Amino acid sequence: MRKRWLFPLLLSLSLVTIPLLAVGQTIDELFQQGKVAIESRNYSQAESIYRQAIQLYPNNAVTYYKLGNALYNQKKLEEAVENYRRAIQLDPNYAAAYHDLGIVLYSQKKLDEAIANYHRAIQLDPNSAITYVSLGNVLDDQKKSEEAIANYRRAIQLDPNSVYAYFNMGVALSRENNIEEAIASYRRAIQLDPNYAVAYNGLGNALIQQGKLDEALINYRRAIQLDPNLGAAYNGLGVALRQQGKLDEALINYRRAIQLDPNNANAYIGLGNALSDQKKLDEAIASYRQALRLPEDTTTTPASVHTSAHNNLGLVLQQQGKIEEAIAEFKQSITLDPNFVYAQNNLKEAERLLALRRNPQSIIVDDRQWLPSREKNPLVDIYRSVVWISADIPAGRNTGAGWVVKREGNKVWIITNRHVVSDAEGTRQPSENIEIEFYSEPPNGQFRRRYKAQLSKITNPDDSLDLAVLEVTGIPDDIKPLQMYSGIVSNTTLVRVIGHPNNGRYWSQVRGEISNVNPNETTLQIDANLAQGNSGGPVIDLENRVVVGVMVQITDGNQALDAADTNRDQPPTTGGFGFAYRIDVVMEKLRNWGILK
Repeated sequence: MRKRWLFPLLLSLSLVTIPLLAVGQTIDELFQQGKVAIESRNYSQAESIYRQAIQLYPNNAVTYYKLGNALYNQKKLEEAVENYRRAIQLDPNYAAAYHDLGIVLYSQKKLDEAIANYHRAIQLDPNSAITYVSLGNVLDDQKKSEEAIANYRRAIQLDPNSVYAYFNMGVALSRENNIEEAIASYRRAIQLDPNYAVAYNGLGNALIQQGKLDEALINYRRAIQLDPNLGAAYNGLGVALRQQGKLDEALINYRRAIQLDPNNANAYIGLGNALSDQKKLDEAIASYRQALRLPEDTTTTPASVHTSAHNNLGLVLQQQGKIEEAIAEFKQSITLDPNFVYAQNNLKEAERLLALRRNPQSIIVDDRQWLPSREKNPLVDIYRSVVWISADIPAGRNTGAGWVVKREGNKVWIITNRHVVSDAEGTRQPSENIEIEFYSEPPNGQFRRRYKAQLSKITNPDDSLDLAVLEVTGIPDDIKPLQMYSGIVSNTTLVRVIGHPNNGRYWSQVRGEISNVNPNETTLQIDANLAQGNSGGPVIDLENRVVVGVMVQITDGNQALDAADTNRDQPPTTGGFGFAYRIDVVMEKLRNWGILK
């Protein structure tokens, strides 16, 4: 939620009585009376004053502009637009009128028209910091975060004390997952205005993304202290408390958020999540269904909210054994967002559970009978060493790849990414239920055997290396560790990446090339058609069949994204290149952990 900068928020202030207009009053006298009415939040009286002023001075552009302001504060948006346009007609160089017309058009969700008016305002007044802030807000709403941030930075150049520029830049930086800078922006906004409640709320949101729940709670509570009616802060407080396992307190805050804003779909989803955690499944279902009853709106209830509600409703229905109903909800979620990975994973798992219910004998203990011949698939031995990983997290199923780095007897150690086996966007806690499958090609109606995996090692969320190691016992004799390269790979090395992309089949391999190696960095840049689900997979030298890297990120061409990224404001996560940790860096970590010698 952004606090508007053009007009202050409505406050409970005593109204000032404005005397009736006297005939022959000057325009300055009328404007002064209108100003008093505006400052006292008596916008209807301000409207009356400016309308009478127009009767006396029908060709004064400023009067139409001020009437537009009074109308906007009363949410009479169409009339406000008419008066701003009349002001511009009378004075085509009236920069403030273009800016405020943009504000109203933005409120009407006419974003392109708003941008055109902001550009005209900047053309007329290139030193107006607030216009750059306004332009940045629209660009950010259009998911053009980098352009938005550039405009906020320009506003700060012009006005280093612009609270709104720092706050809104924090919002955009959070959207870009640049959390450290976002936190710095929110803190600067608070430093400039210690009573700016929404800045504390924004800071709380950013701290949650870093897993700093205690700090987040402090900031949400400060926001509520400053503005007891700030529903978003109660919702954020609920999120943080739930992640700390304080479910009763979380429920109280979600319900308070709903009480303040009955159309807050996120609060209904949060309430449903907390109720689900308490195994109050019927109540959770009712809360998710209430979120789905709220009509979609680009600001209060975007499609991504319904996407989450359908997914979470499916999970609860599945817990109740209503698998067919759960499948229908997962499909609805995917219809709304075909790139929502968790719903895709949850659907596959629900369909598997339904098939097993119908045919409990469909899992074969030893699935090596389903391996293709090496003549048909020369990579079969490598595929057997690359595992499919599934981890239960609050959003359902998180999946990715991993591969065997060590074997002793019937036990293997598997390297993967931290974000594959943990709740990357929420608690950041490792999953307590991790399963793996080894490669085979079962016929229709049959399923590969699953093995329980134990988490052996994992890097901390603030560690620059996103790695984890799993232990699995009782595995088939033919599973072997992959050979790792002993040096630093060079540019132009041809490679293949093996993984389980969500836009393709499991155990898919894509060919590519290492396009950038920097000895001072931990990663390699891989030019290949990568997608979510490749995380944790091996990057293998085509010629020597040795592992030279571990996939960790893919890109959409503009920014790198973790394969577990669940932010539906991002574009589809399929792109032309990605990043992998250099194998020498990974081996050093494995040695430090005592897994390799």
